[in-house]
Amino acid sequence: MSKDNFIRLRVAGWEKDYIQRKATSANLTLSEFVRRAAMHQKVNVLSGTDEEVLQELRRQGNNLNQLTVMARQGRIQFVDFEPFMEVYEKTWQALNSSVSRVV
Repeated sequence: MSKDNFIRLRVAGWEKDYIQRKATSANLTLSEFVRRAAMHQKVNVLSGTDEEVLQELRRQGNNLNQLTVMARQGRIQFVDFEPFMEVYEKTWQALNSSVSRVV
């Protein structure tokens, strides 16, 4: 879905700082944080150590995306997904337990 509409609003300096800190602590952009809050969607705030888990999950997603692109280009035919799946499962479990603690 294209996000090509703007909503402008005025806030006090302290309000902007407060909202920005909350967005940063939730590891979201300011826009995404405000959209979720406005649409009554749950926003989970994770601790700093959980950021490492999220970073690893992003890396694994990037690896999977690169493999998919190479497979579609015909550059690779067979991939051993077992090591990838082991790391992905451990990372996902760590992230899932973090979210469970926050909620």
